Amino acid sequence: MPTPASPVADLGGVLRDRFLDGEGRGPELVLLPTGRFQMGSPDHERRIAMEAGSQKGWLARELPQHWVGIEKPVAMGRHPVTVGEWRAFVRATGWRQSGEVNWEAPGFPQTDAHPVVGVNWYDAQDYLRWLGEATGRRYRLPSEAEWEYACRAGTWTAFSFGDTISTEQANYDGSFTYNGGARGEYRRGTTPAGMFPPNPWGLFDMHGNVWEWVQDVVHDNYEGAPLDGSAWEEGGDQARRILRGGSWLYNPRYLRSALRNGFSSALSNDIVGFRVVRELL
Repeated sequence: MPTPASPVADLGGVLRDRFLDGEGRGPELVLLPTGRFQMGSPDHERRIAMEAGSQKGWLARELPQHWVGIEKPVAMGRHPVTVGEWRAFVRATGWRQSGEVNWEAPGFPQTDAHPVVGVNWYDAQDYLRWLGEATGRRYRLPSEAEWEYACRAGTWTAFSFGDTISTEQANYDGSFTYNGGARGEYRRGTTPAGMFPPNPWGLFDMHGNVWEWVQDVVHDNYEGAPLDGSAWEEGGDQARRILRGGSWLYNPRYLRSALRNGFSSALSNDIVGFRVVRELL
């Protein structure tokens, strides 16, 4: 019986697990350092977001700002799961689409290097189970805290790039601006993985391109949230899960590191994808 092999690391420190059958590899992974960070947004950031058009109800979701410790070492997908990676899962399992958006033809041009869309939260779980079985390792969605920690990558600003953002750094609706930034391009669809600069920890597309599912149930704010980086799955709205990161369709205020969104777990559309986390212990 095949046993899991150690992940293969390239010269840049990017990890990939081998499939047990020797016929493939998992997504590219980046090791996240353990540490502590402040989750949520400070007063001055929320004021700027309101000037950019954010509503108080959205901003209240980011409160109270609080310290979280990320104590378990994990590796995170270097980019969202791609069309090509999803195609390998479909071919191996015979998975059939249940939503309205066709992942192979979402309404804009895409290649195997683009992030897959048209997958709901349950579909993402199916992929993660398959990937775990194929590699002999434990894969899952990131918790919301892990996601924000990785997105910030040690920064304290609204975006990992600073207090504003441009369409040279991320894929969003550049018809809109944020905090004095310039207008830019509106690409009307997803862009390939790795097209824009990574954040300080080597992760791509944490801002924009596609909203990303995380494990957590939707709660209206952080009152009672875990402080250890684990997923918050008790209470809240059990029919919905948190989305992070913004997308190609949204304006830049939705791309902030602290911004929280939530959709029905069963919803699939052309603006939502996901990335993986691989447990190391």
